Amino acid sequence: MPIVSLKSSSDPASDVARQSLVGLLLTSVHHVYGAYIYTTPWRYHVLFITGPAALVIAGSLALFHARAAGLPNTLARWLLALTALVVPVLLFGVFEGFYNHVLKDVLYFAGASAEQMTRLFPPPRYEMPDDALFEITGVLQVVPAALAARHLYGMVAGRRTERAARQSAPVRQPAHSEEEARAAS
Repeated sequence: MPIVSLKSSSDPASDVARQSLVGLLLTSVHHVYGAYIYTTPWRYHVLFITGPAALVIAGSLALFHARAAGLPNTLARWLLALTALVVPVLLFGVFEGFYNHVLKDVLYFAGASAEQMTRLFPPPRYEMPDDALFEITGVLQVVPAALAARHLYGMVAGRRTERAARQSAPVRQPAHSEEEARAAS
């Protein structure tokens, strides 16, 4: 399966992890590039977030796939889900990708006033669009985040559906002896 794909595999947890890791890698490249072109070494801080988040996501997926029974499997599933939701989806997809780049670029190119842009995106934390690669990689962070969110929903909703099906399944009665079967008929 391609790294970034709209199609789901039969394993939603792997889909969540794959899209999350793509988002973390893209965010890392985007910030390292930004640190270089804008001479803002503080942008490297993102590596202290993306690196550990990637390790947690990969590790929890591995534990989840180890099919550990009971609590370890449940903890691995929730650790994967929460880490994916908070870091690549909300922090880097919604805030960094959507607010910091999509919204900023839309307002900038729509002709928002310099005063309004400075109020919403104060320097030196924000740069007005002047580098295509920086802005494109910033905007693109939304894509793997949205795909991870979609797969995350499938992973959580699918688990809920599985649990409900198990709880509503009829309880199998033990097989009766031949004598009981004849007496019942």
